[in-house]
Amino acid sequence: MKDVLRIVAAVAAVSLAPAVAQAQYLTPCSTCETCTTALAAENAGVELSADLDATRAATCVRITGRGATFDGKQHTIRGAGVAVEVAGDDIVVRNVQTQEGGTAFRLLRAHDVTLYDDTAVDARIGLRVEASEGVRVQRGHFTRDRVGISFGASDAGACAGPAELASRGVVVLRSQFLGGGVGVAACDAMPLLIENAFGDLDRAAVLGDVTASGIGAASGPWDPCICAPSIAGLQPGTLMFYSSGCGGCTVHEGWLGDERARGAVIRARSGGADAGADQARFDTYVRHCGPEIMDALGIPGCVPNYSCPVTGETAKRRATGRELAYEHSISTPDDVVAFSAACRAAAHDAYTTGARCVTAALRGNAFCGSRVRDLTVAGDPSRWGAVDNRCGASSDGAAHTLCARDCNGYVPPTPQTVAPSTPDFPPSQPVQPPPAPAPTPTSAAMDPVEHGPVALSGDPLRPGRPTSRGVAVITALAALIGLAVWRPWEKPKA
Repeated sequence: MKDVLRIVAAVAAVSLAPAVAQAQYLTPCSTCETCTTALAAENAGVELSADLDATRAATCVRITGRGATFDGKQHTIRGAGVAVEVAGDDIVVRNVQTQEGGTAFRLLRAHDVTLYDDTAVDARIGLRVEASEGVRVQRGHFTRDRVGISFGASDAGACAGPAELASRGVVVLRSQFLGGGVGVAACDAMPLLIENAFGDLDRAAVLGDVTASGIGAASGPWDPCICAPSIAGLQPGTLMFYSSGCGGCTVHEGWLGDERARGAVIRARSGGADAGADQARFDTYVRHCGPEIMDALGIPGCVPNYSCPVTGETAKRRATGRELAYEHSISTPDDVVAFSAACRAAAHDAYTTGARCVTAALRGNAFCGSRVRDLTVAGDPSRWGAVDNRCGASSDGAAHTLCARDCNGYVPPTPQTVAPSTPDFPPSQPVQPPPAPAPTPTSAAMDPVEHGPVALSGDPLRPGRPTSRGVAVITALAALIGLAVWRPWEKPKA
């Protein structure tokens, strides 16, 4: 019997240890009040379980608990004066849809806040940032808002005049501003604008005359993820490698020596079962600085994964509830080395060492198709620094110094909208994955649960609903325990 129990323990350890990346279990809420109450707790993890009609709410959801995560699960909050207000530190708000109302998202004296894959449609203000620091807006969708993101601007997106720097260390990355009045109005902040798309607006961006002095985040444009990372082993251009110890992960871990010898700069999450401290530090960093990796957890094939914090580009990310979108095909060490080289090149053009850190705050944006002017810049435009932006002919002379290309041939993306007539809008069409590489001894060694096209038997982000691997493990354990009790190898007593 003791031998059998040892076998059971061994099976449990091997099958349940770090082979499947941990997904945070979230507590559901279905009203403004229950969400607000749950999100007042420290380290709360809360998900919205239904669309909310908040037309009578001055503020629907308020987040005050340090370390809280609010996942909208693509549900919609409609008509609120303020749909989501963040007044705490170390907060992540992801996958929240808002429609109509006054302000979709408001950050009030908050620190270290990441908004990932959130949507504001037909709002007066999509996101209002007030005296907040360390804010990262990644892959946001702002459609037909009077002002997409406001840093100290009026409700019309105008700056009253020169202003002191009030919100420091702000990054707006890979977001869309389509339709409406002003995309970004930065009157009391100097945000980094990276790989964003602006189109069909009155004005794409209004950059105010902001007074900044001192060092670090007080000196002007500043990216906390790159300039002051929370984990060791990072420099501008470091490629992040997420590993959970799965079969496929160990293959990729085996590539690291060769990749680094060829010049790749990679910070890997330790994949072994005994590397919990490093895993926790890595996860804390990417929670804010690589949210695509964390948001994709629970989908088969989501790990191993790679992400470049300076561009927000990732190998694969969640497209819909159970689908991955692929931005890079990573199937060989050559692919990883190429991704690392691209990440380092992007960092070389935008970062330096020392107090300034950020040398180019405007990078790879498309300020195109505005009805009045693409860029309005007060003060010296050279303070911003620019790499490879597009601007249309409506820009003034000063703004043209911030753009390397015109908008000829540029086609803006299709805006993400929320259908007001349906309680749950249909998911967007997932990006098709690249063709699978030809079978090799390396790919054959990968764990099919995390690297292959395995269908889910349940939602891995909800507690109590195991993945297909979990079902297999439970079945195996039950069989072994039953075998221990039955003991067919023993002769029956006379």
